Amino acid sequence: MGGFMRSGAMNNNIIMPFKILRIFRITRVLKLIRHSGRLILMIQVLLDCVYELAMLLVIWLMGVFIFGTIMFYIEHEQPDTKFESIMHSCWWSVVSMSTVGYGDMYPETWLGKLVTSALVFCSMVFLALPMTIIVSKFNKAFEMNKIK
Repeated sequence: MGGFMRSGAMNNNIIMPFKILRIFRITRVLKLIRHSGRLILMIQVLLDCVYELAMLLVIWLMGVFIFGTIMFYIEHEQPDTKFESIMHSCWWSVVSMSTVGYGDMYPETWLGKLVTSALVFCSMVFLALPMTIIVSKFNKAFEMNKIK
């Protein structure tokens, strides 16, 4: 029985690179992009918005660290808290700012709940503002494409 398990594991190790190579089949789908004018237009718009997207990322990371640090200092002294470190609190901040809200970490104090409310409000505003810039650039590019 032990020999069978070992040979099965060995066969699995031999087959694994081929399984990984099958993932590259998805690149065939990417070849279809060149046949779709609208997908090309969308990629061009995203490339035109690289500066805005980079600023979005930087500001988002600042918000993650600021709110994570604030929440750690508010909640870390509570008994049975999940806010054990600033990095754990930053995880909470990422989940809350992305509006996923797993529910694995949540504030216990009233001040923590107030900070959470501010975080959710700021993240909604924060996510909405760059989208208007990207949509306006997409509309401009779409109109320019229509004229051509």
